[in-house]
Amino acid sequence: MECNSTKIMKIFEDGGAEVDRDKKRVRIPQHLVTEAIHKVPHQVIFCGRNPANDILLGSNRVYFGMGGTPVPFIRDLETAEVRRPTKRDMEEATRLGDGLSNMKFLMSIAGAFDVPYEAEYLHEFEALFNNTEKPILYSAPGDFVAKKVLEMAATISGTPEQLRKRPSVMLYAETSSPLAFSAPNENIIEFAKSGLPFVNGATPMCGGSAPMTLAGAMVVGNAENLATLTLAQLVRPHTPVVYSAWACIMDPVTSRFAYGAPEFAIGVNALNASLARYYDLPCYGFGGCTDSKTPDAQAGAEVMMNCLVAGMSGVGLIHDCGYLAGGSIGSMEMAVIDNEIIGYVERILRGVDVNDETLAVDVIKAVGPGGHFMSQRHTLNHVRELYVPHLFDRTPETAWVKAGRKETREVAREMARKILKEHMVNPLENEVKQKISEIVKSAEKELPKSS
Repeated sequence: MECNSTKIMKIFEDGGAEVDRDKKRVRIPQHLVTEAIHKVPHQVIFCGRNPANDILLGSNRVYFGMGGTPVPFIRDLETAEVRRPTKRDMEEATRLGDGLSNMKFLMSIAGAFDVPYEAEYLHEFEALFNNTEKPILYSAPGDFVAKKVLEMAATISGTPEQLRKRPSVMLYAETSSPLAFSAPNENIIEFAKSGLPFVNGATPMCGGSAPMTLAGAMVVGNAENLATLTLAQLVRPHTPVVYSAWACIMDPVTSRFAYGAPEFAIGVNALNASLARYYDLPCYGFGGCTDSKTPDAQAGAEVMMNCLVAGMSGVGLIHDCGYLAGGSIGSMEMAVIDNEIIGYVERILRGVDVNDETLAVDVIKAVGPGGHFMSQRHTLNHVRELYVPHLFDRTPETAWVKAGRKETREVAREMARKILKEHMVNPLENEVKQKISEIVKSAEKELPKSS
């Protein structure tokens, strides 16, 4: 790995890796990687502020989450115009995600772009902490921001030790493909010191920052993940790590990152999950994302493809729900649509139970040829096993016309408005809320010195 961090080089050097400081190269011997893999927990408990929202990662458990890293634009819920997001958007989007039942962890479909640039991530974490009781997975670039985020999280948990026992925050880190550490990756060191989980979202792009083939790109993504995993274990053995080796797609016409490519679904989900199973580690991949610029037919098709492939591959944490335009635009309507699609996918993943009760041979005999099953107790007992959509419309066309001929995205917008109006998150204690705010304000003054 190329390494542009003296801190990371020193950790590898002390751990027994071959480090060339002049060339900024770290060569990690196989035995260090093997030892590190053996030390990583095979399961990770990812906690919410409310224990009812805790999730267990591992053993092919699948969970979907809203958003990803901060997006440069948001689709305005009222006007449908695309504009720069604000901290208020971050707060509202987080509260929306808290109210969407199929979103089990939260990232972002907005961003705090109206605050000092250096403190953006801290303001975004403040919005997350104040507006959800679900597990939070998010970015904290560099050691300074990571320390402040950990301080904020420990304030909510009570102590750093209580935070370690119930990790309500997971770090999203990114190495620089191909095969490079940067100074922002020092956040991994801080989270490892605290014993908190992290995931490294290496994004090698076929034909750009990786070989053109999916297999070749996976080699790069896998190497970067094993490097960060080893770094964490050298800092603190048994640090929880969620695996995510991705083979991403660069569109050959536009050179843009292609979220809706079928090869993308294979690379970031199917191949990724296969390697995670090989290492017996929890897995992180993509779901509700699309290249479409609006919640339309293209968006629905691409989101269903990504969510279904991710779920059937056994990806544990599936993120990016609510993204448009290849991750450039966040959309609350799309988040609501994704929430519905997730319901369909989760029903498919449950499969079919086959036993004496479900085969219902005795019921079939009782009804006999030419009869009907609507009055049978068996029908009543099992009717709730069918998935009934909350957003998608199954009514007769006459009822749809009478209701105003509303398209799905119009209904999704109304549902988002309703959630934002009615869904309230249990607030943090005033003292805790004030301490978090003080940490952010204090950091704003310190950041220019540390950057």
